[in-house]
Amino acid sequence: MSAAPREPGPVPRVRRAEVRRRLLEAAAKVFAERGYQAARLDEIAYAAGFTKGAVYSNFAGKQALLAELIEEHVRTQFAVGTVEIRNKRRPDRVLEDVAEVFARGIVEQDTWSRLLVEIAQQAGHDPAVREVYAEVRQGLREELAAGIAKACDRLGLELTVPPEQLALTLQSLRLGLSLEHGVDPDRVDKAAVVAVFTATLHGVIR
Repeated sequence: MSAAPREPGPVPRVRRAEVRRRLLEAAAKVFAERGYQAARLDEIAYAAGFTKGAVYSNFAGKQALLAELIEEHVRTQFAVGTVEIRNKRRPDRVLEDVAEVFARGIVEQDTWSRLLVEIAQQAGHDPAVREVYAEVRQGLREELAAGIAKACDRLGLELTVPPEQLALTLQSLRLGLSLEHGVDPDRVDKAAVVAVFTATLHGVIR
């Protein structure tokens, strides 16, 4: 006699950290393909293999999802760039190396640059987006300022402005140059972006 078919066991629950990771990965793809405004939460949930309820169980809404996505991306980019600059071991060219890292983040990552510009525009007229995104920007700015101060101390460089002011300047350049590159990539190319960052850094660090 053949054995009776076994009853299927319970489907294991996906851990919360894994749910969030899959939702963020799916959101990155959907936002890149459709833009922030057109993207829908049910699309993101479906792409991640969940229902829309999973999104609301982990994020306050679409603006919170994109804000965390950008925060995670910028922190990763900053960490990778810091390691890359240290590995070059060129203290006499460190400002040029920093400018190169910033420029690559704009020119070679068009999708992220476009999303940064789009959410900044949304924040300008949507209070819900502004509340979430402003907090993210402030946190990243504070981390950048701390990193600048620490690097200057380690390398024996002198800042002519407070590190918080330079962090705000670099954030603003990042956003503005992302917009300019997106509109006119042939003239606002990588060399042009590197030149702007290099001149700015040489103007406030010695």
